[in-house]
Formats: sequence, C-alpha cells, structure tokens
Amino acid sequence: MLNIIDLFSGAGGLTEGFRSPDFNIIAHVEMDSAASQTLELRDIYYYLKKSGNINLYLDFMHNNLSFTELKKSVQSELTSSVINEAIGAITLPEIMSQIDQKLAGRKVHGVIGGPPCQAYSTVGRKRNESKKATDERIYLYKYYINFLEKYQPDFFLFENVRGLLSFKDINNELLFNKILNDFQSMTPSYIVKWKLLNASDYGVPQSRRRLFLFGYREGLKSIELFEHLQTQQAPSIRELFRDLPTIAAGETANYYNTQSPSEYVKQYLRSENVPLTWNVSRPNNPRDLEIYKIAAKLRQKGKILSYPDLPVSLRTQHPEGFTDRFKAIPFDGISQTVVAHIAKDGHYYIHPDARQNRSITVREAARIQTFPDDFVFMRSRTDAFKQIGNAVPPHLAKQFGQIIAQQKKKFID
Repeated sequence: MLNIIDLFSGAGGLTEGFRSPDFNIIAHVEMDSAASQTLELRDIYYYLKKSGNINLYLDFMHNNLSFTELKKSVQSELTSSVINEAIGAITLPEIMSQIDQKLAGRKVHGVIGGPPCQAYSTVGRKRNESKKATDERIYLYKYYINFLEKYQPDFFLFENVRGLLSFKDINNELLFNKILNDFQSMTPSYIVKWKLLNASDYGVPQSRRRLFLFGYREGLKSIELFEHLQTQQAPSIRELFRDLPTIAAGETANYYNTQSPSEYVKQYLRSENVPLTWNVSRPNNPRDLEIYKIAAKLRQKGKILSYPDLPVSLRTQHPEGFTDRFKAIPFDGISQTVVAHIAKDGHYYIHPDARQNRSITVREAARIQTFPDDFVFMRSRTDAFKQIGNAVPPHLAKQFGQIIAQQKKKFID
C-alpha cells in the first residue's frame, strides 16, 4: 500500500483517483472549511462502505442523520486525516507536525494536488497584472516543494490551469520554466514530465484543458503515467442527464425519473439504493429567464447566443466584453469547462432544455465533472458549486491512480 499526502485538496476530485486498496491517504490539507468537511464525509463514506455499514451513510443522505451524528458513529481518528489549514510560512511547521504524527514513522510514497489556480488563469490576467507583487498565490508551489524536500516521496502529481504555461512573474519571466527547474534541482532531484490534457479525451463530458506535472525520484526505474492513459468517448449531455427529473428555476427535485440511465451513468456515476441529492437549481429573475430561454433555443439549433444580439430591453451591461456572457450547454455534445465562477451565477451553464428554463443544478454540474451520485458536498449550494468547479474530474483522476498502482512495485522494491 502506497502512502499519500494530499495537498490543496479541495473537495477531493483528484483524491478520488487514489481512494483504493492500493493507497493509504495519510493527510488531506485544505484551507476551505466547507471543502474540508466534504473530505471528512468522503472518508466516512469509504470507511462505512468497507466495514459494511453503508446504511449509516444512506441515513445521512436521506436526512435522517446529521453530519455531527454521522461523525460520532465512526472512529475519531478516521476524520482526523483532514487538516483544515491554509498552507503558508506560518502554518507550515504545524501542518508538517500533524502529518508526522499521522505517519508514525512510515514512508511517504506520493504527494498529489495543485495550488489554487486563479493567479495563473488567462481570465482577468490583464486586470490582475498590478497585483503580482503582492499575490501570494503565485508562489504557493514553493510550499509544495517544501513537502517534497521534507518527505522525499517517490512520486508527485501536480495539477494546474493551462495559463501557467504562459504566465510571467514579477520579473516578466515565464514562471513555468522556474517551477520545472525548482522541481528538478531540489534534493532529492526529480525527473519531471508534463502534459496538457483535455479531460474530454478521457471520458469526461466537458472540454477541460488542464496542465499536469508528474515527477518521480531520480534513481527509480522509469515511471510512466501519461504514456498509459487510455482515450475514451465522453457521453453527451443528453445521455448524462437522461435519468434526471424535469424541474424549473429555483426548484429542488431529489428523485430520479422513470427513464433508464445511460450505460455511462450506470457504470460510473449512479449506484443502486443511493438517493439523488443536490439536484437543486438556482432561482432567477424574469429578465434572466427570458435570456436563458433564448440561449437554450439557439443552442438547440447549433448556435451560441451573442449578448449584443439580445433585445435592448434585456441587456443590463454594455455589449462590449460580454458577447458570450450567457451560454447554454449543448444536449448532443459535451459541456464547456465547469469552473468555480458557477458558484456566483449560472449564466454560462444554462440547461439545454428550453422548457426547463434554468441553469444547471448542483448534481448536474457534479455529473459533468464526473463526481458519482453518492458524492455529497457539504454546506451551501454556493459552497457545493465552488467545490465542483475547482476539482479535477474524478473519472480522469481514477485513471491516474490505476496507472500508478500498476507500477507500485517500482516504489516499494
């Protein structure tokens, strides 16, 4: 079994790929309290599933048991793997001390995770130019390196936005080149491979391009990750949503409809006897709903709404810079990238069925990100959307975990 440290965990999308008998997740480190509770809940789910007490988790999903009561029903050590702290110069010693206690002398085989990506994003880059001198997020990767230097794992997996490839630091130099150099010149030194992946090529129903760096300790036998990834046809949104109920804006409908789920949903997302949760849609004002209907009808014709083409009575912003402010998801294709902004509004994620006339629900967003239906997000609707938008799609993460597990002899021999 390979021991893993999970940094900048979020709700645990990447973590899902390493939740198997081949791995032991020693610690998750996450600054957001709602995401940390989601990680605790997921730890509990896997523990109860393994011990044959899954009915306790189902009671929680049916709202017959509170989160506090559920936590009391399991060993306290189980959820102590979650360290709810922001990683920084002040907190680093205490975080590492807690990890040392959890390790109890055991070796760390791998470190996974990636620091918050907003600082590197191409969206709003010009606006954020003046903040480079004070934006600490830019250099959070250095703390990642601190963990590598201390624990000297056999491998690491680092994820971030593709904007990192073109991002320039305060000295107007490409930061990515410096990151690669830092990874390769530390002690121990790592052989680092990187690749820009589109999750849609690997069975995820959205166009989502993200940068992945995979490093393994110099001196080990060659470890391959990207070379073993298997392409897979992603399902259409129509297939993905087939068994979900028809609802209107502002409604909640936590039940499946009578249609049989698609093969993809049956195989990867839906479990028998698990209730539907988080199928909650946002309420919207009448103006937005008129726009949503126009956007969805255009999408059905293969067209995308351009904001300046809306009737003047429906516009609230100057058209310049807002040409694709409202965008429906295609029924017979894959979604555009789901990002954390969905926590603020659903204008860019309008449901393709104009009759429903709404943005997508939390559960629909989770499915687009390939979170299984038994995955419950803690706290508010806004928290849930944020956790989903920031995550690595679990379907892709599972491929990473499986490929690394197949080569685990290279780590433990």
